[in-house]
Amino acid sequence: MGASGAAFDVSIDLVALDPLAATPRDPETLALAARAAGVKLDDVPPPYDEDLRELVGSRIREAIDDKLPPLIRGAVGPPEYGLIVGYTNDDRYLVRTFFDKDDKPSEIGWPDFIDTDNGSPVFLDRTAPPERAVQAKDGLDAGLARAKGSEDALAGWADALRDDTRWADTKHAGTSAFAEHAMRVVLADKRRAAARFLRGLRSLFTTPGGDLLRAAESYGYVVDVLEKLGTKPFDPSVAMRFVDAGHRRGIAKALDAALGHEREAHDALRAARATIR
Repeated sequence: MGASGAAFDVSIDLVALDPLAATPRDPETLALAARAAGVKLDDVPPPYDEDLRELVGSRIREAIDDKLPPLIRGAVGPPEYGLIVGYTNDDRYLVRTFFDKDDKPSEIGWPDFIDTDNGSPVFLDRTAPPERAVQAKDGLDAGLARAKGSEDALAGWADALRDDTRWADTKHAGTSAFAEHAMRVVLADKRRAAARFLRGLRSLFTTPGGDLLRAAESYGYVVDVLEKLGTKPFDPSVAMRFVDAGHRRGIAKALDAALGHEREAHDALRAARATIR
């Protein structure tokens, strides 16, 4: 998360408040994340003919046996990434996703491998990871490159919540309540990762240690704000509160405070990066 810059990013679809927009899937971020993990991504999207299906199936089984399970996008539910964690003897595959109905893996078959957004596997080929200092600089640079866009996204998020005309349709407001809550949960997870990443860099770069710690603390304050708003599992009460205009304005005010902490974090990151060679 840190080495790819994803931990520092805020991505929001301000039109639909779509939670899918909150998780990065752009090639640049994925490539940086893969490099930091010491792997290279090999995307093999369906559909498959019979021969290719046999090759893909064989490669899935080999990857699982090699303890390097493939990613899969949109195996169950929306086109988010999950993992293929197992297989059976009859061309059935076990996957873990954010959308599993219980603690057991979901089971899919070849009819579920449809296209790039539905059942698309991504294999991980081991490579030599770069030096940690290189990873750290790349992550900081990626985060700073997105700083202005992240601040604009948070400001736009708060403005959208204050626009009561957008939520006049109760059904639309209820659906958006889930999306807004999901984005909040994702953002809190990103900022925890950012704080951990930055604290870990203090032993690597001693000169800007104070600025790195200041940025980590600011991101921690963002997490505090989001947790006070609510990052527990979504339930109907969350939607009921979101329908109320006063509650939405309360969320917007809290996001204003989070934006202030974000700006402080960005200032500290710029100061830290300026001293790193």
